[in-house]
Amino acid sequence: MTDSNVLCRHFGECGGCLNQDVPYEQQLALKQAALQKLFREFWHAPIPITPSPVVWHYRNKVDPSFALQWYPEPPPAGFERDTVLGFKQKGKWFRPLEIEECRIGPAGLDALLQGVREWRQQCGLRACGPRKRQGYLRNLLVRDGKRSGERMVALITMPGPFEHSDSFVAMVNRCFNAASIYHGEFAGRADVATADKLTLLYGRNSIQEILEVPESDNITSDPSDPSDPSGPSDEPHSRSLIFRISPLSFFQTNPLAAERLYGHIRAWAAQRTPDVLFDLYGGSGGVALSCADCASEIISVENVAAATEDGCANASTNNVDNVFFVTDSMRNYLRNKIESGGFPEGSAVVVDPPRAGMHPKAVRRLIQLYPQHVLYVSCNPKRLREELPAFLEAYHLVELQAVDMFPHTPHVEALAVFERR
Repeated sequence: MTDSNVLCRHFGECGGCLNQDVPYEQQLALKQAALQKLFREFWHAPIPITPSPVVWHYRNKVDPSFALQWYPEPPPAGFERDTVLGFKQKGKWFRPLEIEECRIGPAGLDALLQGVREWRQQCGLRACGPRKRQGYLRNLLVRDGKRSGERMVALITMPGPFEHSDSFVAMVNRCFNAASIYHGEFAGRADVATADKLTLLYGRNSIQEILEVPESDNITSDPSDPSDPSGPSDEPHSRSLIFRISPLSFFQTNPLAAERLYGHIRAWAAQRTPDVLFDLYGGSGGVALSCADCASEIISVENVAAATEDGCANASTNNVDNVFFVTDSMRNYLRNKIESGGFPEGSAVVVDPPRAGMHPKAVRRLIQLYPQHVLYVSCNPKRLREELPAFLEAYHLVELQAVDMFPHTPHVEALAVFERR
């Protein structure tokens, strides 16, 4: 694990990974110790961490940026800065770092990066400046399906005609063999890989990912060999699901670890067998579809319409007819629930908010609705810690555990189980 041949050549410079030089078992111990310290006021038992089944090339999405080279001394007026493709330097958000590989990104990314770099130079294209007033190139969005083996590439640029689309498609297919290739246009100032307009250049409009969600007694056992996860499993101890992945879809970044995360959620739901399960911040239906046979009805609520559309398609693909998708903000949905009489008695609720956590009004309204069972899934345990006192006024915290979704980083996914007082 600590062999220099395993470490990424950019480790120490790149801001993406912090702990590649630490053995994985020690990384888990450090994360567990940090969680124990964070929650020590409210939880005194050990907090178990389910490990990721893979620690290299686990990410199914990366979006390196095109940027103008940073120089220690300001170059003279009229000097044309080089264009680099990569991430940010560690601790220096304003300094781009040219990358040639990413050991946690999709396999084969290094060949694509080199191909894009050569193609850009041949076409004479430049990165946007920091104020987005000049230049053309913005981001390279790369997605892959770990079990399906399908790949997607999207080139994000400033608005305008893409005169080099044919050569771009040829280069991607030569270097990366993508099933779907897009051109995206984005006029905003934010340095994010998104698009106001998407144009399909080649292949299908989406790719697929397959999840094998384990049953409760097999959560730490992968249903197939993690070193070769492609394809669905025929094992009876997993629930096989197919998901549609479009360029801007939200999907768990580490799908093989997400299988274990969803396995824990599924086990929790199966133990409670609610008539209605509410999946708040439901995304494209990962939780809802994993638990579809654990409740009579599941309501998945998400404020991003594109994710809701993906969720409906995913339910149809998997022949699930008891999951219903709602597009609404959490504050508005919970307010309407209060006005319409609340949750049915015995309901269970899963909340899986973004890193910013739940809006304070959403927390208050959920507690006012007072569902019997609540499972809080948090990708930001510090934010969960801040919200705990409000929940503990009405609930007992009966279980606290974690899943390592992000090897080689300090981040970890926490799961807190609450039962009504």
